Amino acid sequence: MQKYLNIMVGPSIIFYILFVIPYVYFMYWLVKQDKKKHMWGILVVTVIAIAGVLVSQTASKVAMENYKQHQVDAREQENEAREQEVQLQADSLKNKK
Repeated sequence: MQKYLNIMVGPSIIFYILFVIPYVYFMYWLVKQDKKKHMWGILVVTVIAIAGVLVSQTASKVAMENYKQHQVDAREQENEAREQEVQLQADSLKNKK
């Protein structure tokens, strides 16, 4: 359970608040309105809700991996820029002598 909580990020929480919770509530209300009590409606609602949760979790995981890779790339670019700056300073000191 802890690994799923680590995956939760801002967009995922917003997704749940704005879409999943109202959707589940609406589907519950819709099933309650069914006077014949067909199990197909409940089954379809359950499958759609589970699919929505799985898609959200997968998307959140991919987004976190992309963010972490972006951080690594940014650090590499910073290091390259620092190395170039140090090299330019060393070259300018050589030219002054």
